[in-house]
Amino acid sequence: MKIPSEAPRLPTVPFVVADIVLLIVAALIGWQAPAPLGIVPLAAISFCVGLAAIAGLLPLILNFNRAQEEALQDRANQIEALARTVSSTADQVSIAAANLPATAATIAQQLEAAKSLPTVLQSQLKDAHAQLATTAAAENTALREEVATLRRELAASRENDTARLSSALAGITRATAELAAFEALAKQHAESLARLPAQAAEASRLTTEALEKATSAAIARIEAAAIQNRAALEAASASAVATLTTGLDASAATQRAALNATFDTAAEAARASLAQSFETTLQTATTSALALASVTAIATTATPFASSPPLSAPTPVEPAVPAPPQPEPTPEPVVLAPAPAPEPASAPEAETVPQPATPVEDVADEPEAAPEAPSDTDAESSPAAPAEPALSSDGLTRLIATAYIGIGNKLFIRGDGPGLSLTKGVPLQFVSIGKWRWENPELLFPARVRLYKNDQLECTALGEFTLEPGHHHEVNATF
Repeated sequence: MKIPSEAPRLPTVPFVVADIVLLIVAALIGWQAPAPLGIVPLAAISFCVGLAAIAGLLPLILNFNRAQEEALQDRANQIEALARTVSSTADQVSIAAANLPATAATIAQQLEAAKSLPTVLQSQLKDAHAQLATTAAAENTALREEVATLRRELAASRENDTARLSSALAGITRATAELAAFEALAKQHAESLARLPAQAAEASRLTTEALEKATSAAIARIEAAAIQNRAALEAASASAVATLTTGLDASAATQRAALNATFDTAAEAARASLAQSFETTLQTATTSALALASVTAIATTATPFASSPPLSAPTPVEPAVPAPPQPEPTPEPVVLAPAPAPEPASAPEAETVPQPATPVEDVADEPEAAPEAPSDTDAESSPAAPAEPALSSDGLTRLIATAYIGIGNKLFIRGDGPGLSLTKGVPLQFVSIGKWRWENPELLFPARVRLYKNDQLECTALGEFTLEPGHHHEVNATF
C-alpha cells in the first residue's frame, strides 16, 4: 500500500476522550453501587477500565505502525528515485554512445574536406594568377591568412571534439561507478526489506506478550478485589445477622416482659373482682337462706289451723321458696372479672356455699378469652407496631404507610439502606387519601428507617423500625 508522504496522522483526542469517559463511567458505577460491590458492578467496572486501557493504547500502536510504514515508504521512494536516476543516466550514456559515430563521421568529413582544401586553393590560386596578376601578392597574403585561419579552426575543432570525447568517456565511467554503487545500495535495501517481515513479527510478538501480561495482571487484581469484596460481604452479612439476632432477642425479651407485666396486672384485677363477686354471691345466698327459713317457719305455724281437705294448700308455697335465689345465675361481677386463672379463689367459696357452684364454674371458664381486654387498653396507650411483613410478589421492598397528615403535607423516609440517607428524607408516593407508598429494588439487607412529616417532624409513635428486603410492609403513622 502506497501512503502519501504527507498523510495525516491518526488523531488521539477522540481516544483520550473515550478513555476519560470510560474511566468516569467506571467511577460512577463504583460510586452508585451499594457499599459491598457485587459481581455485576465489578464486571462493569473491569469492562470499562479494560476498554479505557485499549482506547488509550490503540492510537499509540496505530501511530507506531503508521510511522514504520512511512519509513518503509520513504526507503522505497528513495530506491525508486535512485532507479530513475540510474535509468536517466543510462539513457544519456546510450544517447552519447549513439551520437558518437555521427560525430566521428562529421570529423572525418571535415578532415577529408581539409585534405582536399589545398588542391582547391591551388586551383583557385592558379585561376587567380591567371585572372589577377596584379593583385597576386595581396591575394596570396589573404589566402595564406585564410589558410592559417582554417588550419587554426581545424585544430581548434579537433581539440574541442577530443575534449568532448574525453568528457563523454569520463561521464560514462562515472555513470558506471554510480550504477555499481546503486546496485550495491539496492542490494542492501532488498536485504533490509527481506528482514522487515521478521522484525514486524518480532514487534507484534512483543506487543502480544505485553498485552497478555497486562491482561493477566489486571485479571489477578480483579480476582484479588473480588476475594476481598467477598470477604467483606461475608463479614457484613455475619455482622448484620448478629445485629438482627441481637435485636430480635432484645425485642422478644422486652415483649415477654411487657406481656408478663400485663398478665400480672390482669390477674391481680381478676382476683380482686372475683373476690368481690364471691362476697356479693355469698350475701345473696345468705339472704336466700334466711328467706327460706322464714317461709318454712310460716308454713309450720300455719299447718295446725288448716283443715284436712286443704292439706295440699301449702304445696303451692313450695315452688315459691326457690324464688329468692333467682339473682344467683346472673351475678354482675362475672362480667367485670377478666382474670385468666381464678381457681385459687373459687375453691374455698365452693366448699362454703354449694349453691353458687355453677356461676363459679362459669366465671372460671369465661376468663380464658378475657386476656384480650388488657391488650386493647395497652394498644391505646402504646405506639402502633408495624404489621408482620410478607414477601412481595415482584421481589421489591415495599412500604405502605397509613398517615392522615393533611392536604399539602408529604411523608418522607430516612434510613441507612441503599437510596436512603440519615440526614435527608426521600418523599413517599401519594397513593390515595391517607395512603403513601415507597419502593426500593436495591435493598439487599435489612434497613432501619424512620418516617417524617415534611422531612421535619419525626413519627415518634413508630420510632425506628426495620424493613426486610423483598417484603411488603404496612404501618400506621400518627403525628
